[in-house]
Amino acid sequence: MTNRGLAASLMRDADPALGEACHDMITNAGDDLLSRARAAGAVRPEITVNRLLKLVGAIAMATEQDVDGPAEADLLLAIAVDGVRTR
Repeated sequence: MTNRGLAASLMRDADPALGEACHDMITNAGDDLLSRARAAGAVRPEITVNRLLKLVGAIAMATEQDVDGPAEADLLLAIAVDGVRTR
């Protein structure tokens, strides 16, 4: 949230391939982490890095106007990860 628009500002005069390279690095690192998490039985098989990035992006957009946006984003992410049911 804090850096919203940062990528566009940094990429203004940059080669468009740089953005693709950054995206590829993020998704490759995420895929590696998810593969290990799946192997450990910690993540459901249908979870992908792209789905996680969409979720985090949606949470950031939903809380960008909140007075305490970062805290609200943290809470929403925790709900998404842990669920809404009590344990």
